[in-house]
Amino acid sequence: MRRRVFLAAAAGTLGALFFSIRAAADLSVLGTGVFRDGDPVHRGSGNLRISRADSGARSVELLGMQIVPGPNLFVYLVENEDPLFPEDVEVKFLSLGKLKSLTGDQSYAIPVDVDLAAWGSVVVWCDTFKTAFAVGTIAHI
Repeated sequence: MRRRVFLAAAAGTLGALFFSIRAAADLSVLGTGVFRDGDPVHRGSGNLRISRADSGARSVELLGMQIVPGPNLFVYLVENEDPLFPEDVEVKFLSLGKLKSLTGDQSYAIPVDVDLAAWGSVVVWCDTFKTAFAVGTIAHI
């Protein structure tokens, strides 16, 4: 009985690994980046990846995120590569939606009509206090 449980667990682990590898193989990476703190008080870290699935759907992926709590946090595509001030963000941005979680991996769909070359960074933005909590410059691939 123990052997069957062990074999079932091993098969399940290998199956999950296979599907994870297969899912990653179905993505084309369009850009990457590393998040840095918005300022000394509003902090965030993690990685970003912009990908396109075989279906053509594109997304911004926040990977291993750690963001300090704050109200009304959103994920923005921002024209400026290194936004330091609120006006650097607010001059041209596209909201991808509310931040889903303060920690971990999450994904945000990019609208079909968006030209990725026009955007320089991904910002976790506090709409209440008009400040960046995390900024990731996009290295386009």
